[in-house]
Amino acid sequence: MSATPTDQASSLRRRIRGYALASPSLLLILALLAVPLVQMVDASFRRQDFGLLLPGFTLENYRAILSSASSLELFAKTGFAAFLVTALCALLGFPVALLIASAQPRQKPFLYFLVAAPLLVNTVVRSYGWLLMLGNQGVVNMVLKAAGLIDKPIALSGNMTGMVIAATQVFLPFMILSLVASLEAINPHLLESAETLGASGLRRFRDITLPLAMPGLIAGSALVFSLMLGAIITPLMLGGSAIRYLSIAIYTDAMVLFDLPHATAFSVILLAVVIGLYIVQSRYIRSYKDR
Repeated sequence: MSATPTDQASSLRRRIRGYALASPSLLLILALLAVPLVQMVDASFRRQDFGLLLPGFTLENYRAILSSASSLELFAKTGFAAFLVTALCALLGFPVALLIASAQPRQKPFLYFLVAAPLLVNTVVRSYGWLLMLGNQGVVNMVLKAAGLIDKPIALSGNMTGMVIAATQVFLPFMILSLVASLEAINPHLLESAETLGASGLRRFRDITLPLAMPGLIAGSALVFSLMLGAIITPLMLGGSAIRYLSIAIYTDAMVLFDLPHATAFSVILLAVVIGLYIVQSRYIRSYKDR
């Protein structure tokens, strides 16, 4: 039955009232997001002199970054570290997500709490905890030495290994929660039917669970990858000065060298990469839903 003119007018009034109530918050959010972003983009096209932005427009900052082998290596190393952390989060997070999705309803709140509890602790504290555990006198080296597996401490901090281990733990909850949402949406009758027809557990996972969980896996991967790309605390504390990481380079340019145009040009490129990643992720998820 089609809506009457009275219903349409009432619906229009409700929408106008909703926009009117939300407009102050939306304008505030837009201003807080747009104004710094515009200033950042503007600064990336300027020159500087002892920390002061000079008038004029230039592409020199972008040209210097994109034509520099050192900068491209920095992007490659940062991307590789983010990819490694994302892959580890997917491998470690999938079994946990399966456990939560298949748990009894009364057990789920406790399991959700265990996964989300680390998010209640500041990233600095969690990274510092890993710094203590992975240090030369940390728990890991002490256990390995006591077991007779090593004679001298292994370098587990101040390098890529320590950074990847800590970052995987920091971002793992985001992957698990994304996967659980997809796994819980799978119709259990599909798995029961496949089991009745004789499909093994591995085949049920390969042909049903994994394909249907793919939207959550893609969303979680995009989220973890983008968070790791922009992470600074964990790379700074666990990677130290031994590794080159994009966020640390941006911080150094802006706060130590006072080269704001160069730092903002790096940031704009990083922002473009993250936006492109989310566009690709949205298209993949839409294509999966259309199948």
